[in-house]
Amino acid sequence: MKGKSLIHKNWEEAFHWEGCPLCYLVQKALRSYMENFLYENVNDVLLRKSIREKGGFCENHHLQLLTFRDFLGISIIYEDIIKNCIIPSLKNKEIPETKSCIFCEKEEEYEKLYIQSLSEVLKNQETFNLWKEIAYDFCQPHKEKIKTISPDTYKRIEPYLYHKKRKYPEYFYESFSWDKDYSELFLKKLRILELKKPK
Repeated sequence: MKGKSLIHKNWEEAFHWEGCPLCYLVQKALRSYMENFLYENVNDVLLRKSIREKGGFCENHHLQLLTFRDFLGISIIYEDIIKNCIIPSLKNKEIPETKSCIFCEKEEEYEKLYIQSLSEVLKNQETFNLWKEIAYDFCQPHKEKIKTISPDTYKRIEPYLYHKKRKYPEYFYESFSWDKDYSELFLKKLRILELKKPK
């Protein structure tokens, strides 16, 4: 019997999350990307050039970056942005603007990846039953994205969505406060649930 892919296992993990499963997957992947960015890619010349050209980061991802408390890595990046984007703009009497954000782009990539994989994941009856029984509803923004990117998947899950639990205000605003300690606590809880499964 063919084993489950990593994406499949990630979806099953997300179905245990007390909130939108897609928010969980995207933010978990994004946090890992940010962590890797701070610890390994701060001095990447091409990436730094791309960040300068984009004008830095959006407000949300700037604040999310600060939660890592890697002030050396963050200060290196922001010194570059201030010297090469903000100060030249101010000298030209222009208001500095963020044209785009590498983390927003990465977030969209993760959303597309997971949405496109959902149809295949739910073909597994055991996984489909798991989603029906325990998963929370998708937040409204992610419902719209599933509907756009994978309409057939949305048609299949739509009849079950009205009876699902919802986490507010996340359901309306796609908000997700991803704290590292809290995520680790959740993963410990998930491991306990796995151990309690009947053999």
